[in-house]
Amino acid sequence: MSILQDKIYGCLIGGAIGDAMGAPAEDWHYTDIRPTFGRISTFLPQPARSRDGAPGQITDDTTLRHYMCLAIIRKGGRITPDDYAAVWLSDLNPGRLFYTERIVVEKLKLGMNPWDTGRGQPLADAAIMAVAPIGIINAGDSAQAYQDGVNISAIHQDGIERDAAAATAAGFAAAFLPNATAASVLDAMHDYGTFDTRRLISIGRELASDTGDVDRFTEQFYLRYLDRSFPRPPGWVWDKDRTVSPTSREVLPIVAGLFELCGGEPKACISAGSSFGRDADTIATVLGGLSGVLYGASAIPPEWIAESESANVDFFREVSPDAETSFSTTAIEMVDALRSERARTAERLAVIDEIIGR
Repeated sequence: MSILQDKIYGCLIGGAIGDAMGAPAEDWHYTDIRPTFGRISTFLPQPARSRDGAPGQITDDTTLRHYMCLAIIRKGGRITPDDYAAVWLSDLNPGRLFYTERIVVEKLKLGMNPWDTGRGQPLADAAIMAVAPIGIINAGDSAQAYQDGVNISAIHQDGIERDAAAATAAGFAAAFLPNATAASVLDAMHDYGTFDTRRLISIGRELASDTGDVDRFTEQFYLRYLDRSFPRPPGWVWDKDRTVSPTSREVLPIVAGLFELCGGEPKACISAGSSFGRDADTIATVLGGLSGVLYGASAIPPEWIAESESANVDFFREVSPDAETSFSTTAIEMVDALRSERARTAERLAVIDEIIGR
């Protein structure tokens, strides 16, 4: 396996592992996780989030990310919201999605412009959890990844949620660079962000520096920085400390702080994110994807990889019934898409050379 394929596979399988490992603790408070699970570092049953409760199965986080990969593979390069929407309308199973994304499906079915369907959406983190493939197809180019991230996330969200996803895409792209480090990835996320996303990333990194420890970081984040903005259905009980807000206002600084503290190392990142609580599957899936690019799939415990691939065979049969597909084969196809994008870039350079030569 080439270094590039190892990094892309690391991104996809690391994200899937984080998603499935964090799902059982989603919506939990960290003080309930510790006595029940300790520090999560294995797949647990997840009846509330998976298809049948079996350990290792993905949730909507990885589902959306795979649909984005399909759009890129079919296009053979960078995509627009129109390309992404085409996959939603032809392949997507709404039953695998959270309510906010089911709203997007209905908007697309009505014929709304996919560049606008994110407008008016409740603040939620669907864009940030899905955006990793934009970093893959723009490997090494954080500026373009950020711009494509802004565009593609418009199908999901608007405002801070879109901006946070775009900044995270810049980080994924930066992680492909030969001398990338956890710090350089976070620097790219910060530098290509808006004022709001830079502030959120700085909050996470500063708290990491102040606490110096994953458990102390978690405790202090709960005390100081919880987001309480997400709506609650009528009649549901709201608790200021235990009602979850699955938003990027929480996810982005948590990811930044834990990625810093764990040095971007996959096993540590995935376990820390899965054990955080709140929107744990999204926190862990972003951390798993970023760390998977930085270190490659070869740095992820092989038993985690094998169990993740095995647990999600039915998902790939659903999406690609006529082909033997997996996270591993998707990584190969994404390598091919990146090669196609390179050829397209070379053609563009030839045109620029001709123009300049004139």
